[in-house]
This record gives sequence, C-alpha cells and structure tokens, in this order.
Amino acid sequence: MGKAGEGGGREGRGGRQSASTFPNRSIPLYYQLENILRSKIEGGEVLPNHKLPTEQELSREYKISRATVRQALAALVSEGLLYRKQGKGTFVTEKAAQTKSVKLTGFTEDLFTEGHRADVRVLEIKSVPAPERVATVLRVPRGEEIVRFKRLRAVDGAPFSYVINYMVPEIGQKITEKELQHHTMLHLLEEKLGIPLGTIRHSVESVKADVEVASLLGVSVFEPVLYMETSVYSVEGRAIEAVDTYFRSDRYRYTVELIRSQQLRKDRGKRTR
Repeated sequence: MGKAGEGGGREGRGGRQSASTFPNRSIPLYYQLENILRSKIEGGEVLPNHKLPTEQELSREYKISRATVRQALAALVSEGLLYRKQGKGTFVTEKAAQTKSVKLTGFTEDLFTEGHRADVRVLEIKSVPAPERVATVLRVPRGEEIVRFKRLRAVDGAPFSYVINYMVPEIGQKITEKELQHHTMLHLLEEKLGIPLGTIRHSVESVKADVEVASLLGVSVFEPVLYMETSVYSVEGRAIEAVDTYFRSDRYRYTVELIRSQQLRKDRGKRTR
C-alpha cells in the first residue's frame, strides 16, 4: 500500500488507473491521483455536483492508502474543483467542469512573434536559498540551494516585463546567459533539455511596485503593476520551475479563451430531452 507522499508515475488522462501504472517512484502518489481526477473533471467525465467515490473506494481502485487519497482530495478542494458535504461525501463544484482552458494568449512569447522588436537582458544567474513559495512549488526544503535567473524584457525598445525564474540546480545549471538572450525559457526546457512540459499554472494579481521593480520597469514606486506567479510541471508531474513575473500594466494584455466541455454539453442535452 502506498503512503502519503510516496512516489509514483505518470499523470492519468482518464480511465482506470492502478499503482502498477505508476512506475516513476520519484513523484508523490497523491499528486498523480490529484492530476488524474483533475483531468476527469476538466474533461467532463465527472459532472458538476456528481459525487466522487469514497476514500475507501478510491484507495481500493488505485491501490494506494486512504491517507494518500485524502491528500489528493484536499488539494482539489482547496483549488475549488471539489467540495465536501458533511456525512454525504465529496462532490464536483459547479464551476469545475463548466469550462476548460484551451488557449492562453498575451504571454511575452506571443508578443515576440507578432512583429514586435524584442530584447532580453539577463541581469543575473545565481545560486540562492529557496524562498518559501519557491520551495513549495519545487518540492525542496526551504533554504535549499537553487538557481535563480533574473531577466528584463523590452518590447519595441521599452521595458515590458521583469522575470525571475527558479529551478533546481540539475536543470538550471544547464541553461546559459547567451541562450536566454535568444530563446524563451520554455523553449530551452523543451527543445534543449528535452523536458516534455505538461501543466502550467498561473496566478495573476495587481501589486504595488517596489524599488527594484519600479526602477527596472520605468514606473514610479508603489505604482500598480501586474504580477504573475507561475508553476511549471512536466507531463509526468515533476516540478520544473517557479516564476515571478512583473509586467507594466499599461503595456500588457492577458486574454484567456475558454470553451465549454463537449462532454458536458452532451450530457446536459440528454437530461433536458
């Protein structure tokens, strides 16, 4: 039986899974189950307000401990995909399966391919202790040595974004300053290092520029800027990098294109007939 925090294998993409399909023991089983369930929810395989199997049933189906199942479910509850009813079980939220993100536009990489003149200045490549948020994303102890990259990106000659990337040494030490001046980090991870990327999570909010951010982006101290936290994972669920990006709010546009799950449409259509 697996225990919470044990390693496992690839993310499931729907369908029945078991511990025998988790050959990579370096990836926690709870995280793999979390991704399997998320894929089913986002793909419309599990409908809104649908009750999930019990912890005991999931434990038996995937051949892992109930503690591991509980950890995966807790992560999805905190993400807003699941909710619990006391004494009744765990259910899918209304918002979880109604939409599925299929395209994100407005990233720096997109702008660089739309006829704009783009320049990248590498400010720093340095080994530093992992801050708390970064340690959580990369799944390393807080304070453990990681590689930090700082870059300033300009579009059409004007400051556009200030990017700080964090990686574990075995990945970060393979990326050079010269490469970063001509390629995006995602390109280097996929094309140079051969890492197949999977989930990329973004959190966007408005923050006040501190002295460092203001001086690099050419704005006033305490002026609002757009701040994006990014976590990048491989298709196997391995944490690859944590990123902090600050954008000039007057030069950046973030657009999300959403489509409703096709399976959800079909299922709802059947119920109305």
